[in-house]
Amino acid sequence: MTSGFTVSRLDESLARLVRDARVAHYCVAFSGGVDSTALLHAMAMLRAQYPGVEVRALHVNHHLQPQADDWARHCAECAVSLAVTCAILDVRVVPARGDSMEAAARAARYSALSQALANGEYLLTAHHRDDQLETVLLQLLRGAGIAGLSAMPECTGIGSGRLLRPLLDIGRADLMAYATAAGLCWIEDLSNEDTRFDRNFLRRRVLPALNERWPSAAAGASRSARHLAEAKALLEERAQEDLALAGAGANLRVSAIRALDPARARNLLRYWIARAGFRAPSSAILDQALRQMLHARADAMPLIEWGEAELRRFRDALYVGRAPPQAPSTDLSWDWRSNARFDLPEGLGRLQHRPAFPGESALAHPRQSLRVSWQSGAHRLLLAERTPRRTLRNLLQEGGVVPWMRPCLPRLFVGNSLVAVADLWIDAGSLARDEAGIVIEWLDHPPIF
Repeated sequence: MTSGFTVSRLDESLARLVRDARVAHYCVAFSGGVDSTALLHAMAMLRAQYPGVEVRALHVNHHLQPQADDWARHCAECAVSLAVTCAILDVRVVPARGDSMEAAARAARYSALSQALANGEYLLTAHHRDDQLETVLLQLLRGAGIAGLSAMPECTGIGSGRLLRPLLDIGRADLMAYATAAGLCWIEDLSNEDTRFDRNFLRRRVLPALNERWPSAAAGASRSARHLAEAKALLEERAQEDLALAGAGANLRVSAIRALDPARARNLLRYWIARAGFRAPSSAILDQALRQMLHARADAMPLIEWGEAELRRFRDALYVGRAPPQAPSTDLSWDWRSNARFDLPEGLGRLQHRPAFPGESALAHPRQSLRVSWQSGAHRLLLAERTPRRTLRNLLQEGGVVPWMRPCLPRLFVGNSLVAVADLWIDAGSLARDEAGIVIEWLDHPPIF
């Protein structure tokens, strides 16, 4: 492979990462900086060589800098000059609890890019060898484990496509030389000079001295990251094996985790949490979670929170998810005759009804609108004729509904009579008999079991 950055070197990288690379669809994450400008220009040159290649660009406008709109216009104009379409993605950055603005911006950026990808499309980012060194050092200083120290992979899934980093063997100076030789114009983000940010401090203060003493530092860090990525893959294989034994649907069985040694238990929890779509907690939080979740009383319900995630235990199961939605304090009226679908407040999903199939338990057609309530009280249901009425509290306990979601279940009333609870139970006195009835369905709600 030749030294420096060239179109042919990019061609070789893509051929290694993509089957049928010369007839693939690519999308460049285009910030307008020198790195992504060089990548977009090289991709346009590659498209000229291979008519089967399709290229477009995506620019994310975070609206965090006064010049953000000017940068978006620059990127659109630059793309036009290369005969490449460029979509501008507007995002609003709101840091989650415990997250920095940098982390929130990154999460918002990748979420927007993921949603904008077409099915089977490859997203290209311009991360290079020096970025990889910075990432390894930052992760090392933060006390990261193997997953963090393996840094940025060359290829990973994102949305309905794949994320590729074809420049991880290319240095920053090589990209600058390419862009200068091609006469390209790029954005200089002055915030990159602000050494209050960790990555900028490394780039401006630490790496020059490091590279002066060890010129091959970036190449060595890239090799180490690849070795650690292999180790990470092996740990994920072990986690998958443990998940097959300890998994119970989307949850984990506490009794099965107790049978694992501590290192395997931590590895399983990290893998399971990441698979659920959440950032893994710190080692300290993970150790605290294992202590509380595995050794609490059988009737205890410990809770561990970090970022947007919550880890809970109920009976013999661990649950990971977001905080439960807030149950409304006021009742709502559902005119079921004119609206088959009834949207509930945010986070609670929706109710809808449909005609019952023959032999299916159904609610007799109510003679008036249904009142949807979340009010607590000594509600009782008759599950079968000639049996005592059961308290809703006991039904929820026996049915295994997780305690933190019990207040969120919509109760359906006709007048002052409780006729149904979500799509779990219908009062026997309100069942359809000879006439046709309706089946209530509760959809798009958080897990309740």
